[in-house]
Amino acid sequence: MTLADKTVVAVTTRALAFALGLALLTMPAWGQAGQTGEQAAQRWFRVSWAPPTEGVVSSIKGSVFNDSPYRVTDVRLQVEGLDPDRQPVGRTLVWAFGDIAPGGETSFVAEPVPGAVSYWITVVSYDLVSLGQVR
Repeated sequence: MTLADKTVVAVTTRALAFALGLALLTMPAWGQAGQTGEQAAQRWFRVSWAPPTEGVVSSIKGSVFNDSPYRVTDVRLQVEGLDPDRQPVGRTLVWAFGDIAPGGETSFVAEPVPGAVSYWITVVSYDLVSLGQVR
C-alpha cells in the first residue's frame, strides 16, 4: 500500500467517523422536538359518528378522516362509553376499514358499551404507509 493509498484511507475513515458522530449528536434533539403518536393522532385524525334518531343503539357506525399528508393503515380506535354523568362505564378497541389516503376517510363499526348513553371515540394507533398527495 502506497503512502497516497494510506492517506486516502485515513481521510475516508475520519470523514465517516465525523459523519457518524454528527448524526448521533443530532438524533436526540430531533427526538425531543418530535410529537408523540397520541399528539399526531389528535392533530391528524377526526372521528365522527351519529347516534340513531330512533330506537336503541345496536351498533356504533362512524367515519375516520385522515388530515395527515400520509397514507395510513391499521387505524385503531378506542370507543369509550359514558354514562349520563359523562363518567366512563367501559371501553372497547376497533379497527377502521382499510387504508386511508391523505385527505380521505373510511368507516368503522363497534358494538355498544353496556350502560353507555354517549361515546368518546379517539384514534389510538395507526401505521404510516407512504407520503401521498392530498385529495
